[in-house]
Amino acid sequence: MMMLVVIMSLAVFACKGLVQALPFPAPNFNNCNNYQGCCPVPYNGTISEKLYVFDRKLPLRTRPAAHLLDDAYIAKYQRAYRLLRALPDSDPRSWKNQAKLHCAYCNAAFNFDVLTSSGRNSTMRFEVHFGWMFLPWHRFFLYFHERILAKLLGDDDTFALPFWNWDNQSPDPPLANAIPLAFANPMYDKKVQSSLYDERRSRCTKWPNLVDLQNALECANQTLELQTTLRQWNNRLMYTQLVTAAPISRLFFGESYKLGSAPGRGAGTLEVSPHGNVHLWTGNPNATIPFSDMGILQYAALDPIFYAHHANIDRLWEVWKSLPGGNRKDLSQADYLNTQFLFYDENAALVKVQISQALNINNFRYNYEGVPNSWIHEGSDAASAPCFPASTSEINEMILNTPPLSTKNFTTFANSSITFRVRRPVEKQLHRQEVLVIRSLKLEGPNGPALNAFLYFPTANLTTPITCIEFFGKTGGFGVVFGFDLPDSKMEWRLALGYKLQSLGMDQFSHVVVTLVQLGLPQIIQLKNAQIVYFDE
Repeated sequence: MMMLVVIMSLAVFACKGLVQALPFPAPNFNNCNNYQGCCPVPYNGTISEKLYVFDRKLPLRTRPAAHLLDDAYIAKYQRAYRLLRALPDSDPRSWKNQAKLHCAYCNAAFNFDVLTSSGRNSTMRFEVHFGWMFLPWHRFFLYFHERILAKLLGDDDTFALPFWNWDNQSPDPPLANAIPLAFANPMYDKKVQSSLYDERRSRCTKWPNLVDLQNALECANQTLELQTTLRQWNNRLMYTQLVTAAPISRLFFGESYKLGSAPGRGAGTLEVSPHGNVHLWTGNPNATIPFSDMGILQYAALDPIFYAHHANIDRLWEVWKSLPGGNRKDLSQADYLNTQFLFYDENAALVKVQISQALNINNFRYNYEGVPNSWIHEGSDAASAPCFPASTSEINEMILNTPPLSTKNFTTFANSSITFRVRRPVEKQLHRQEVLVIRSLKLEGPNGPALNAFLYFPTANLTTPITCIEFFGKTGGFGVVFGFDLPDSKMEWRLALGYKLQSLGMDQFSHVVVTLVQLGLPQIIQLKNAQIVYFDE
């Protein structure tokens, strides 16, 4: 049985597929769709209507960088996961139940029946990926996971999860952008099986291979020369996804997802990549279930490195807000702030939280060890060069000879790239962000297709490096590989233009020329109705 929500929408839903927006209430754990075995342990107690109260008396704990952990911390960390793995499956805090909780919130285990004023029923899926719930939900999930481990250790005051600092491309040892040694070895101290090891990881993760934030589906022999190139690409991708591609909150956090709207219509820049790429790079493509554990929603949280990975994602949320330029602040819409979740706390009590509580990291009583964010400078446009220099007359000719996308029918391509032009608004709005919106983007295929976007570079192809200044964004089929099932798998892809056009010195042209390049084997991709609009936030 699903939760029933009445929405007074003046019959708009029945006519146009829309409803009056509402925040999602907390789901009912006892009404769960268990078709993938994801349901958390049912709760027989009384859930307080009041929101969870954070313990503000906790000492401030510092989450350490995983590559810098000392032996004493690793010993404590190993013990914490041994204790967690030893909990029985009847305990909602157990290792398997932690993974089930993540799976339940991310694989449509919780659904809502929405009743419109016209009397029509529609099922609404609760999904925390591919939209604005992604960052706050995972912040809560990590916090309660961390408190459970601290409780098991009897160390409420000092224990903190480490973060996997894969965005740090320093070649100096210990390597931040390789899998941390604490997670890399199947044996701990050459005596006992490591509680931090997962045998279902890609061969790419063998230390000292570096994480590839650009193309997670291939694993070439990493020579020193290739690793130098990977560091350059990784810095470039980090800078693009967090700086030029995400100057405003809507692009960084992703599309709104309210009760009555469809899920998964547009992930934020950080969620798509690097987040998605690290999951896929870590999961084993040759496993019985390809890309498990880390690359499949149902199993991702069974790998202990999941939590270190997401701790870094959480840290980068704070880094993004500190970057100069743009309008880098948390979202403020009431439907976002009032969305609620349920979690089991360290005492196995089911507690209710609300997104508004997640925006102040001080509520959680942790911070992060200081590490360099060198990609801010080393991956910048100022450190990049044009790969397709063109004069004003050549750009005008390029615009003239490039067709637009159809606004009525889908444009389908299975080749390695597609190029089209998009008209810019005649009147500039100086205090708003100019954004390219590609609507009804459909990524099909078994290999998780990914796309790189280039401006005024019609010959860009699979071998074109993202270190070119013309590179301005990346998206991917992370949802396809990750097990996310959407009707038609269509989404919007939003790409910031303002900073990039200024960097290229091409802000004067009436149109942009966009080239999308597939990574990996070419697969069928559909899109239509690319348009340039202005966003406030």
